[in-house]
Amino acid sequence: MIPISVAEHLQRHSQCFNGPLRVLALVDGLQYQQHTGQTLDPHGDYVASLFAGTKEAALAPAGPWLIDPENSGDHVADLGKFELARPGVIWLIAWRDIEEQAARLRPHLNTLLPNGRAALLRFWDPRVIHALNEAYRSADDRDLFRTAFEWQYLHEGQRRYITDHEPSN
Repeated sequence: MIPISVAEHLQRHSQCFNGPLRVLALVDGLQYQQHTGQTLDPHGDYVASLFAGTKEAALAPAGPWLIDPENSGDHVADLGKFELARPGVIWLIAWRDIEEQAARLRPHLNTLLPNGRAALLRFWDPRVIHALNEAYRSADDRDLFRTAFEWQYLHEGQRRYITDHEPSN
């Protein structure tokens, strides 16, 4: 369920980092539903909606979800296969449990546009995260990437990595 390259990075980073690291999948709910015919539902320790507790809560089925693939068992589709089929998975190597990680990502759901209006920032889409990585250069912008130890995703068939090792407190 976890691609070999993600597992290898987890093992390598775990040897260098003083503390437990885990793999979480950031999943696009709409892509997941279109791929599997099923919707994601919150399940305690292994599936959490990033829209939970936000004004976008009604959009949760189509929005971003965090999944702990080690603990989800057969309750979710094979995310490795899903990633190959659709642009709907970003792998996070993180030092937090699923709820703590969700709490760190939620403040980044919205961004201010130059005209002062707020917009939903689809950072759970690999195509968007790739563009954000290219565009975000300031320390404030890069704060999104510091919510996890490493971000991995497929872009044009190639595995890409975003690593900002300093955790934001």
